[in-house]
Amino acid sequence: MNTLKESGYFVNSVAKGFQVLNAFDSSSVYLTLSDLERKTGINKATVRRFVLTLVDLGYVRISEANKFQLSPKVLDLGAHYLESLNLPDIAHPILEIIASKVKESTNLAILDKADIVYLSRVNAAERIIGANLRVGSRLPYYATSLGKALVAWLPEEDRRDIWSSAKIEALTDKTIIDFQEFEAHLSTCRQLGYADGNDELEIGLRSIAVPIFNWKGKPIAAMNISTNNMRSSEEKIKNTYLPALIEGAMELNKQVKVHKILG
Repeated sequence: MNTLKESGYFVNSVAKGFQVLNAFDSSSVYLTLSDLERKTGINKATVRRFVLTLVDLGYVRISEANKFQLSPKVLDLGAHYLESLNLPDIAHPILEIIASKVKESTNLAILDKADIVYLSRVNAAERIIGANLRVGSRLPYYATSLGKALVAWLPEEDRRDIWSSAKIEALTDKTIIDFQEFEAHLSTCRQLGYADGNDELEIGLRSIAVPIFNWKGKPIAAMNISTNNMRSSEEKIKNTYLPALIEGAMELNKQVKVHKILG
């Protein structure tokens, strides 16, 4: 970001507009001007101009109580990105095949800074685990098999930068919160060719993930199978889930190369 600012191309007003949009989240659905000033650090007069501009553009709406909230139009931005990416459309049928084989939920995610973002998801009909997850859901990368699969094959410098940008906290007593320990774990992932998650995000959750590479060999996404440690033994995960996942990933990697998706 500093390089952009120094280049002369950086437009502060655009950045501040996105600061206003990013101020809204699940715990801050309705915000007053004072709330926006506090959350963005932009003075009230300026933040008022930005948020009213967003109202005029249709990305924010204002209630009778003079509180602001995001409008459904913001979904267009994400939809345009997903449409241009084309990866979810290619991946979804493959996820469905894997889910039908293993009778567990399957997911596709990408990395956005220090979060994984779900692009596609097939929830096994008879399972309720992970029912709160949906396309667009975000989770901390370091506590998920998807996140590990996404970063393990990146250059070391990139892995260090992502770790430094994340808010690292112990979500359970199994969460890895030491960088060197995490690096050692990623080294094991690379040797095995897959990443696993076991009680690190939430006690009882288990998953296994593999990376998806673009036609230039860069990891652009990851695919996983998520389950519960009460019904899925280590043996079942490695002997049943992993082969199905690898088979699906090989097909998706082939499709990615055919379509020359860069990610």
